[in-house]
Amino acid sequence: MTLDHSVSSDLSADITSIASWDFSSEPTTPGSNGSRRSTQPKTRTLAPNLTRRSHKKSRGGCFSCKQRKIKCSETKPACGSCLMKGLSCVYPTEPAVRKSSNLPLIRRNPSTSPSFPAATFSILDMRFFHHFLTIAYPHLPVDNDHVWINDIPQFAEQHEYLMHALLSLGASHLSRLTGVDYRRESLIHRGQAIAGLNQALSQTARSYGEADAMLASCYALTFQASYMSDGLSDFITMVRGCALTTEKIKEEHSPTAFNLQPDWHFKYMAPRLQNLPPVDPRLLQDAYTALESIRPFLTGGTEIDFHAALVDVITSLQASPASGYIQFIGVYGVWYELCHDSFKTFLDPNNLVAQLLLAYFVGVQLLMVPLAAHEWPHRADVSRVRVLQGTVEWAQGIFQRLEDSEWEAHLDWPKNVIATVLAEINGDVLQLPPVLQLHLTTRDITPQSTILTPT
Repeated sequence: MTLDHSVSSDLSADITSIASWDFSSEPTTPGSNGSRRSTQPKTRTLAPNLTRRSHKKSRGGCFSCKQRKIKCSETKPACGSCLMKGLSCVYPTEPAVRKSSNLPLIRRNPSTSPSFPAATFSILDMRFFHHFLTIAYPHLPVDNDHVWINDIPQFAEQHEYLMHALLSLGASHLSRLTGVDYRRESLIHRGQAIAGLNQALSQTARSYGEADAMLASCYALTFQASYMSDGLSDFITMVRGCALTTEKIKEEHSPTAFNLQPDWHFKYMAPRLQNLPPVDPRLLQDAYTALESIRPFLTGGTEIDFHAALVDVITSLQASPASGYIQFIGVYGVWYELCHDSFKTFLDPNNLVAQLLLAYFVGVQLLMVPLAAHEWPHRADVSRVRVLQGTVEWAQGIFQRLEDSEWEAHLDWPKNVIATVLAEINGDVLQLPPVLQLHLTTRDITPQSTILTPT
């Protein structure tokens, strides 16, 4: 499979750009005089009688660190910063030609990423992999569990970046379930997976499994991002990556282990859509009223389209859960259709209008949890609500960024949804209609299992 230049460059740029966002800084907001204010860094001065020690500036850092004007650890084949950010790490060519060795040259398998040496995995990595195979593997594309369990692990033997993506997902999911902090391990694997995926996207798939490795990595990184407290932009980027890669596989008729038949998702879900539980009408009416209140403030085309997609979901849910479920899938299409520059602008954390809309998106996505659980009812008993904490933290991060801004007053509905979800997770008395509907059970495949079981 060959991704055409526009798609591969857009997707690579999308994936790379998420490493540049700084969600820890305070966003700029309009000041009273029309200017924009921001928090300025404090100036640090030296103590008396102390002078700065001179240092020799290293010129051996990688191009990525030089471009971003940060100190490079100069570890090879990839520096620490590039590993954590998932960037391609390229060093300047050494001027001196080293004397060749008499040892035979060992050539790597071209299907593995040349950016990293042969991977060495630990006992802890084996636990992450086992957790992936037994619990954490994605349920999308629907009805492909056998591919995730049987085929994808075999492809991971030939594509190290895919193995890193699977381990990253296993680590993040296990961390959410057990409360053990595996964030460092997860981020390291994620960085290596993204770097390898970026490189794979720029090459031609030469053999069976290479297209699947790219698509499986996109899905694994998408699900893994949903467990990251600051993973909303990563999640949206990888959702777009899944769509772009799937589209190219279909266009070029590339061989794939996944069942990617047109409309298969809806055919598979058709009998299950009959059993979808209704969403409380009070939640829907409040959502509609709140969304309509911010309509006059929307000016950009992307924001208008995304707002319209959210409103369509709410009105469709008012008609029936099934129509709302189908309409919600269309929300992702807004991201898929954007060019890279528009997509990057939409995800910019300083785009406060887009951040406001994303707060509503998170709220709507949580409304869809008891509906979407019917995509994998036979695995629902292991879908603990604790893994939803990452999604809750997405919204909380947005609330913090919009604090003291003119948009804070429009956050009541998503804040109420988040408060209700937290109360449901903790088993507290609800003051508002339930969102997750934890009392419901699946009825189509495993009637005895609970859709979501609190732990």
